[in-house]
Amino acid sequence: MQKEYMEVLESLINKLTLSAILEMLERICHKKAENLRTHWQDETSAKLWDKAARQIEQINVDV
Repeated sequence: MQKEYMEVLESLINKLTLSAILEMLERICHKKAENLRTHWQDETSAKLWDKAARQIEQINVDV
């Protein structure tokens, strides 16, 4: 990973929380799935993005 991206992500986590970042990632995954279905008729990729969203949703963070 590139160092500047790591620093940006760390800064976001510091400003928000890890839990908030994960929730945003979950929403982004669902939106990507919806976009793939709506605009590209790509159900296979959409299912993978939905699966990623469900996996992120299952993560419990206590920090």
